[in-house]
Amino acid sequence: MKTYKSLIILAVAGALTLSSCSDLLDKKPLVNLAVENYYQNENDANTALMGLYGTLRRSGAMGTYHYIHVGDNMSDDTEIGNSRSDGVKWSGNALTLMRFDVDPSNSFAGNSVWEDCYFTITTANYAIENITKNSNQINNAERYIAEAKFIRSLAYFNLTRQFGGVPVIDHVLQYEEFFTPRSSEEETWEFVEKGFEEAAAGLPRTWNSSERGRATKGAALAMLARTYAYHASYNKQNETWQKLYDLVKEMEKENYFELEDNFADIFSMENENGKECCFSIQFATSKTGWGSDNDGNNSSFYGHDAGITNADLNPSVTTLHNINGKDIYDFVYNKMLEEFPDNINSDGTPKGYLKKWTGWSLHCPTLDLVNAFEPGDPRLKATVIAPNEYYDGHTHFNLSSFSGYQGKKDYVPFAYRTDDSWEDDLPRNQIVLRWANILLYMAEGCNELGKSGEALTYLEKVRGRARRSGDDPNALPEVTTTNKDELREAIYHERRVELALEYDRYFDLARTGRLVKVMSEYYKNYGNDASKHEKGLNVKEYHSHLPIPKVAIDASYYKGEYTLEQNPGYSK
Repeated sequence: MKTYKSLIILAVAGALTLSSCSDLLDKKPLVNLAVENYYQNENDANTALMGLYGTLRRSGAMGTYHYIHVGDNMSDDTEIGNSRSDGVKWSGNALTLMRFDVDPSNSFAGNSVWEDCYFTITTANYAIENITKNSNQINNAERYIAEAKFIRSLAYFNLTRQFGGVPVIDHVLQYEEFFTPRSSEEETWEFVEKGFEEAAAGLPRTWNSSERGRATKGAALAMLARTYAYHASYNKQNETWQKLYDLVKEMEKENYFELEDNFADIFSMENENGKECCFSIQFATSKTGWGSDNDGNNSSFYGHDAGITNADLNPSVTTLHNINGKDIYDFVYNKMLEEFPDNINSDGTPKGYLKKWTGWSLHCPTLDLVNAFEPGDPRLKATVIAPNEYYDGHTHFNLSSFSGYQGKKDYVPFAYRTDDSWEDDLPRNQIVLRWANILLYMAEGCNELGKSGEALTYLEKVRGRARRSGDDPNALPEVTTTNKDELREAIYHERRVELALEYDRYFDLARTGRLVKVMSEYYKNYGNDASKHEKGLNVKEYHSHLPIPKVAIDASYYKGEYTLEQNPGYSK
């Protein structure tokens, strides 16, 4: 057992790099220490907490790689790319998810989430127990415990929204307890809420600049509000919507967060951890290539840059790629000349050079998403890079996408990249939650509670900011309907365009009971073609939760029975 504990501490302490703008990067882990010999002072506790934050970068905990596949690619917002995408060539499990051929053995369906979230939970439990035990030797022990509870609750939030009720583990387990059965979904949501409440009570409102990126009281309250929204949606509880309503009102009084004045500024590299950001995972870059130490945000997987020169646009090129029925020479070169004159130099060549996006291409915006934006909505331009768009010094075209579009929200400008070719270590923080999301949950809750006037007010806060971010004051007219059903749909629409490509669309559809309707419609309009992966083909109501991983169920066999039950609709 002692060896096991030592390995836990080693794993915890080994994931410390947090933020390119934080002195936390300079805090070094202590390794190869048994738990009972650790947590002796504040430095020990702080080092352990840095490792705990580092676990969030693991793919299934909060890393983008998994949530690209589930959060967005299992929705109508993104697809994995066409036959030129490495994501298609190498990610067979991701393709089955898009068709909703979801199997408990599918590693993308849940293995990494289950393993990585419980790694985070176990690490947090060690921290909580040992800091509590040694609290008389550790300054600010209460604060460290609150941080650990915040991170533990964040992991449980991810588990619950994906799987429903899961084993609730709030302490370091003895062997016999490794076979803890699932709690009900209701019990699990309540545990998550309690964790964020307790975290908020012990967290500071702010940190000094050298500690930027750590959980705050506001972050815990915002995550509590988000948890209420999921809990209320899945269980149709007006009393939980009321809890969200009361909480957000209190947060507004205390002015924890504000909307950015301009929508595009939210995603600026110069504005990371801005006033709208409730919590984000911090990333730095080590310049080691291929993200080998996971320092770079793994959103880099969705589009490797393969720049082509002007010579590659010569009509003699024979390896032309078909996009929307037109080959690349016709579509990219001739159409650029006709429709994008600002992108063309006086000699007829593209400005800069054409950036041909291929590679993994795991997160390609769909035409359905692009068409969802209303005319004049400036969020479209801030969300996607259009085919042939001149941006960041280059003309862009995504050859691996059916639509030709690529995402802009987590695009990293070339000035910040360590490798122009592979983009492996990208120092972009990952926003977990921002204030606009909370305001839209509030609009939704107000509507469900029969407070249509207030719902419109909160909807307009977000929609009005979008309008003011553009050049057309008449764009995005105010929503005025007070019909409950019509207003609900308006809020859902606003959530889609405001939060597009932020890894949440599938969960939003599942939470609100719209998954089958929306994805069946998508299949009818876009996916009814084997060459386009038959996206949405087999979607069923039970897909609102994904299957408990087979490896987890197999490992739960104890004294002649499996202690973990599979979700309805799936095989064991």
